This record gives sequence, C-alpha cells and structure tokens, in this order.
Amino acid sequence: LAKVTEVVKLYMEKQIQAGIDVVQIFDSWASAIEPGKYDEFSWKYMVEVADYLKSKYPDIPIIMFPKGIPAFIERGLVYGNFDVFGVDWGTPMALAKEKLGDQYVLQGNMEPCRLYSKEATTECVEAIQKVMGGKRHIFNLGHGILPDVPVENAKHFVNECHRVSAKQ
Repeated sequence: LAKVTEVVKLYMEKQIQAGIDVVQIFDSWASAIEPGKYDEFSWKYMVEVADYLKSKYPDIPIIMFPKGIPAFIERGLVYGNFDVFGVDWGTPMALAKEKLGDQYVLQGNMEPCRLYSKEATTECVEAIQKVMGGKRHIFNLGHGILPDVPVENAKHFVNECHRVSAKQ
C-alpha cells in the first residue's frame, strides 16, 4: 500500500501540473474493510496523499471519497487536510452533516438508481436539500452513474439541483 500511495501522489501531482482544478481521492471498496481496520488499510494512505498534495499545492481542492463507511464517520474517525468529503448513498446525509459538516464541504449522497425515475430524482434532491439547508454541499451522486441511465434523466437531475439550490 505504501508503494501504491507513492505512485498515486506522483500521478495526482502530474495531473495538477497538467492543469486540473480539483482532485478526488476515491476508495470504491472502503466498505469491504472492517471499520476497525479501515484507517490502517486505507484511510491513512488517502490522508498521506492529501497531505502531500496540500503541502505542494495548497490552493487545489481535494475531495476524499471512501464509499460505504458510515460506521467510520459515526465513530468520529474522519480526519485529514482536505476540503470536501464525498458522501456515498448508503450513508445518511444527516449523519455526515452532524459529524463532518462543520469541518468539510459535503458532496453527493444521491443513490444512482434514483436517476431511472424523474420523480424519484426530484424527491431525493429535495430531501438532500432539506437536510443540508443549502449549506456546504455539492450536489452529486453517492457513487457513479450507471451506463444505461437515460440522458434526459441525468439532465433532469442537474436541473433539479439548480432549482433547489437557486439563491433567493
């Protein structure tokens, strides 16, 4: 893991040098590690990458996205020098807001299958907005978009995010 971490640091640094505006450190399989071992086998390496990048590029926003770790969040074990915490769809947004919302901007949380229904999309976007109250949140899915989601439904999601986020 230490060797992979060194490669990821250099890869992300090259991405920054090439002109990207933000980086995301993503662990799709975080939930496969028992909560008591997550820091040892993943999080500390993600934090090491973030620390390295922040030390060299302090103005580049860093998003951390470990999928499926509500127990880790609940126990207060999220730490590090980053800007945004990606909330997967299996983590209650209210929990993420309570535990992390004062320290980090939150991103995501919508279950990707909601995109198959415009009504379900609207319902979920409104529910997330209600929890977040328009504060420190970037609308996004709580994991990747599925390849067969109709384009018009994805556009509906974006439009709904704009609608509920409109400044009054």
